[in-house]
Amino acid sequence: MSRLGAHAALAAFLVHAGCGACGSHAPKPAQAVSVPTPAYAPMAGPVAVELAQARGDAQVRRGPHEPWGPVQPPLSLGFDDSVRTGVGGAATLKVGRDGTIQVRERTEVSVRQLLADRARFRLDRGRVGTAPGQTAIAVESSGSGAVAEATTGSFAVFTDGRGLVAVVAEAGEVKLTSKGGDTVLAAGQGAHVVGNSAPVREAVPRSVLLKVAWPDQKITREINVTLQGEADPGAVVSVNGLETAVGSDGRFMAVVPLVPGKNRVSVTSTDRFGRTAGAEETVRVERRGPPVHAEHEGWQ
Repeated sequence: MSRLGAHAALAAFLVHAGCGACGSHAPKPAQAVSVPTPAYAPMAGPVAVELAQARGDAQVRRGPHEPWGPVQPPLSLGFDDSVRTGVGGAATLKVGRDGTIQVRERTEVSVRQLLADRARFRLDRGRVGTAPGQTAIAVESSGSGAVAEATTGSFAVFTDGRGLVAVVAEAGEVKLTSKGGDTVLAAGQGAHVVGNSAPVREAVPRSVLLKVAWPDQKITREINVTLQGEADPGAVVSVNGLETAVGSDGRFMAVVPLVPGKNRVSVTSTDRFGRTAGAEETVRVERRGPPVHAEHEGWQ
C-alpha cells in the first residue's frame, strides 16, 4: 500500500472510532445553578393606638355614626374612633411602642390615619399634649387647615373648633403647616393659625391672663350673681364647671345661680397654649327678712 493510501485508511479509522482529540465534541449539559430563596419579610402593619388610661368624664365612640359609650381601658382604637372628655376628665392614648397623647379635659380627638411609622389624629376641640417616641405624630384641627407634626419633639395643640389653632413646641422641633404656609418651631416657641391663614409666630406669655370682677357685697339676698372678666383671646373659660363664651377681645360674662347659705364660685381659664389659671370667691345668700321688734303696750 502506498503512503497516501495508508494515511487515508488511518483517517477513516479515526472517524469511525470517534477520536476525542480530533473528532467533534457533543455539547455537555449545563449544570443547574442553585439560587437561594430570599427569606420572607412580611410588610409592617399599621401602628397600634390604645386608650391606655382614663379618669373622670371620658367616653369613646366607634366610628362617626356610632353612639358615645363608657371607657374601659385598655382599649384598642382604629380608624375614625374617637375619645372625648368633659369637665375634670382626661385620657391617655398610647401610640406605637412608646408614643403618647394626653387628652385634656373638655377635648374631643379622633384617629384619622395609621401607617407603619406614622399616626395622624384630628382635634375637634380642646387640647392635647403629644410625645411621639419612635412614631411620628400629626394633629390636624377642625375648622382649620393647620397640621402640627413631629417625629422626635413633643408639642401641645389647642383648638376652639371654630378655626383658631395654637401650637407650642415643648421639646425638639415641630412643623406647623397650613394652606397659607408653614413654619418650624423650636422648643419653647409658639404659633397660631386662624382658619387657613399662614402660621403666626408669637411669644408664649409668662402667665395666664384671668381677671374677674367679683361683686362688692359678698352677702346678698339675690338669687344669682353676675360676673364679668377678662381672659386671653381664644381661652376656654368655665364658671363653676360650665363653659362660658369668650369674645374676640377676651372678655366674658356669666350669670351664676345662688342657693341659700354659702356659695363657692370658681372661675378657670385655659389659654390657647394649654396653661390654666383659676380664681375663687364665696358669696353668702341670706334671704331671711330683718328681725321685727314689736313694742307691747299694756291695757289701760
